[in-house]
Amino acid sequence: MILVVAWLGSFEPADKLPASDTRDIVGRPGTITVLTPEDGSPAPTGEVTIVEPLFGMNLVASIERGHVTVPLFAIDRREYAGTVLLLPAATIIRFVTPSAADDRAIRALLFKNDALSGVKRAVAGVEIGAIDIDHDGKADFALTYGCTVWGDGACQVHGQYAFAQIKGTWREIK
Repeated sequence: MILVVAWLGSFEPADKLPASDTRDIVGRPGTITVLTPEDGSPAPTGEVTIVEPLFGMNLVASIERGHVTVPLFAIDRREYAGTVLLLPAATIIRFVTPSAADDRAIRALLFKNDALSGVKRAVAGVEIGAIDIDHDGKADFALTYGCTVWGDGACQVHGQYAFAQIKGTWREIK
């Protein structure tokens, strides 16, 4: 069970790159904007661990005025694939494969999301990257990439959702 809070950030490369239709991981300098949580709680300050679980990127850096400037960060060139998790700096990250039960639970949450219109095809093909921070070998946080808006019989927008497992239940981080 995790007791650590995670926040969200958004990576923007210093130089704009053309979007890719397929997964294309490249290293680029850029800036991470620290997002204010939806519940109005304060965003983190000071040092944080920045994590991108879908392809195993993490580093410790300092937040200055709501932003983190990074000299090199691995990014996915697909549209709206710049979400990162921010955790306390001392957090030790282990990248893990979500269990079948975790995969089902996360997809069930996505299926219930209003933006996906309750369409099972909207969650087909969703990628899930996960991390373990309490060292029990099980996923504590997850980031997805896939359809984020479904309408007119097709995926309208691709992007990411973030999740935390709290007391055995997966919840979306907003």
